[in-house]
Amino acid sequence: MKSAPSPLWPLLLGISLLFTAVGIVHAAPSQQQWKTLNHSLVEEHILPRYQALQNSTTQLSASTAALCQQPDQDGFDQVQKDFQQTMDAWQAVQHIQFGPIETLMRNFSMQFWPDRKNLIGKQLSLLLQQQDPQTLSIDYLYKASIGVKGLPALERLLFSGTLADFENHSYRCQLTQTIAAYIAENSHATLAEWRDDYRHSIATAGSEESYYENHQEAAVDMMKSLIEPLEAIRDQKILRPLNGGEQVRPHRLESWRSQRSLRNIQLNIASLSELYSGTSHSVDTLLREQGRAAQADNISTLFTTLERQLRAVQAPLVISLNQPDTVSQLLQLSDSLQLLDRELSAEMITLDIQLGFNSRDGD
Repeated sequence: MKSAPSPLWPLLLGISLLFTAVGIVHAAPSQQQWKTLNHSLVEEHILPRYQALQNSTTQLSASTAALCQQPDQDGFDQVQKDFQQTMDAWQAVQHIQFGPIETLMRNFSMQFWPDRKNLIGKQLSLLLQQQDPQTLSIDYLYKASIGVKGLPALERLLFSGTLADFENHSYRCQLTQTIAAYIAENSHATLAEWRDDYRHSIATAGSEESYYENHQEAAVDMMKSLIEPLEAIRDQKILRPLNGGEQVRPHRLESWRSQRSLRNIQLNIASLSELYSGTSHSVDTLLREQGRAAQADNISTLFTTLERQLRAVQAPLVISLNQPDTVSQLLQLSDSLQLLDRELSAEMITLDIQLGFNSRDGD
């Protein structure tokens, strides 16, 4: 015999229908949906970027070696150009802070920044002063401080000197060559480990062969790569140089010596935008499958707004930061980044993603 329906049933049903109508109640994505998303992001977003990083660091290593063999202005210009290409490739994949890039702290070895205590300047100056031949090996750099073996150290060597500093097989040129070779080796290892192991671990999430218990857990790292960098860009690359409304600090800008601070941010935002919606099956796709088309459109619009705001800022920032208009534009960028952060974080609830600890906290 069936029991009589609860008198609260019509009310509960009405509330459920109301929540569904406004988009509050949605079933979480299935494991298959997460698997499809993860595969798309790995194959179409992550691996191509690590391939570009390997290509550019290999070229940089070759051109620094050539410069030390036969130093001339064309060779010096080529090395600076190849450094810029490598920074382009790194900034385009800088948001991926999980997987093989964490092995042996490769992420910090690639770029130790912000350097609040000027460790790079102090340690690099000591090396240049002592000129110990034993420091001119990749093996030495594996054991050395992260301050003297990454892109910021190379930037100081290349953009704080002249061709004369690289002539006559100078220690400075040999150190530059060694650091470039070390970066290339790390880039090659990172890509190889993604191809040989980590992509398989993500594809087989839930099996004994994987680091992940299921495909949704693997997707958490992807979602962190989309959201956590927004705060880092805002706090470190924009607000820190603005110095809280007091006198601006241009030398707190990332890559200010090579005058690419603004370009870094532009590449960061473009890469996050592509991570969000630039693959065949994307986060944008997933949100729409969950009935969140309006929210997906809003997030896409925010990315477009950020890119438009960035195009309006005058480069190089190390010079234009002293102008009131630039300060105002950067503060608007900061607000847009914060809004985008909130919108994406809110959608993680819809997708049943718990981001948990921010790996960038304390940077």
